[in-house]
Amino acid sequence: MVESSEATASVITSGKRIAGWRISALLEIIAFLGLALALDWYFFAGDRFFNLQPHPFWIIVLLVAAQYGTSEALLAAIASTAALLAWNLPPQRIEQDLYAYLLTLAYNPLLWLVTVIFIGAIGSRHRARIRTLEHELTETRQREAVVDEAYRRVAAAKSQLEVRVAGQMKTVVDLYQAAKAIDRMQPGEVMLGVYKIVRAILDPKQHSLYLLQGQALEVTVADDWPEDAEYSRRFNAGEPLFRAVIGERRILCAARPEDLPILGGEGVIAGPLLAPDTGEIFGMLKIEEINFLDFNLSSLENFRITCEWIATAYAQALRYERIETTRAYSDQKNLFAAGFRDRQVSIITLLARRIGFDVSALQVRIEGIEHLPQDKLAQVSAAAGDAVRKVLRDTDLAFDHPRSGWEFEVLLPATPLENANVAAEKLRQELDGLLRLEHPLLRIVITTTSLYRAHLVGVVP
Repeated sequence: MVESSEATASVITSGKRIAGWRISALLEIIAFLGLALALDWYFFAGDRFFNLQPHPFWIIVLLVAAQYGTSEALLAAIASTAALLAWNLPPQRIEQDLYAYLLTLAYNPLLWLVTVIFIGAIGSRHRARIRTLEHELTETRQREAVVDEAYRRVAAAKSQLEVRVAGQMKTVVDLYQAAKAIDRMQPGEVMLGVYKIVRAILDPKQHSLYLLQGQALEVTVADDWPEDAEYSRRFNAGEPLFRAVIGERRILCAARPEDLPILGGEGVIAGPLLAPDTGEIFGMLKIEEINFLDFNLSSLENFRITCEWIATAYAQALRYERIETTRAYSDQKNLFAAGFRDRQVSIITLLARRIGFDVSALQVRIEGIEHLPQDKLAQVSAAAGDAVRKVLRDTDLAFDHPRSGWEFEVLLPATPLENANVAAEKLRQELDGLLRLEHPLLRIVITTTSLYRAHLVGVVP
């Protein structure tokens, strides 16, 4: 950049500029004009395209004006004018007066100058606006990073405080033994270790754990219940305790007047087994009786941590169980697992290349499923499985698709794309008949694609 007005006569190089002009713009102007003049000299009339309209030099003028702004665009217009007229003035025709002759000479240069002023000014304004937005975006990202770092520090401090509160008045050995008891790979083993973790953290006199079984909570662990205990072993979906704990995800405490009638004598504390990472609810932990001195605000926080700990361990055990038992099949959606899809597509495509048949695929998406309650998802899964089995052939394979919403893919071996469209329409009609009547908010979207076309590629011998 030019540092002062006294140095305007000298060439100053600063960064990627020379005398205020970008080096890249200068190189583009020189390269284009040199190439254009060379082409004209060797392949055309050698008059620098004087009579050609629109003139080829418009290309570099407009390009520089749009890309760099007014300063470089004026330079491009002046350079183009010099390249056009220097030692290339045509003779004045006898019927032309002086003004007509001068207008002929200045026609393109004047248009170039006027054009670069307008386009360059508009481009400069846009670039200035872009620079302003980039600056604001940078500041926003910096503020976001600061807020994110502060949040991480607070979250870390909160986690440390939770662990500290959970371990108050408990020995390290007790917590260690409880953690080992609940850190299992099988859901049943996790349930067997629940009483240890509850004892180590809360030390209740009586407690119980309920798991969700369809539309009800059924007791799984009942620790120290007396033989004549009148506690309920099952809570249906319509009962207040089920709605508050499972539906509203609340922790109920008998010390709160609004929670006391909901508990209804079933206990003093009750809360959901909620996995914090996934938001899944697996059941309910309930404390029926606890020492008076242990029934305080700290015990409520310890209770919440205990519920999350049990839910996290149980969720991990369920995931491990699913991995072990459904490696190739998704039991959630009655479809082949998504990880199984790539291997099958590769095998079938290679077979299609060798034998010579088409391979198509259907991407099926059920939109609006997020509006359905959790208990209705199984109906959607069953309906999708029934539709696939009823409409498609035994050789067609349906795979789960790990995207947002509810989506699956159907692989159609030996099926041209036009036949795949017919199958897609049949599948859509079947799904509409099974789902839309009971769930009108759902929408079926099916896309057909061709994975391999034998008649276009040819058969590999």
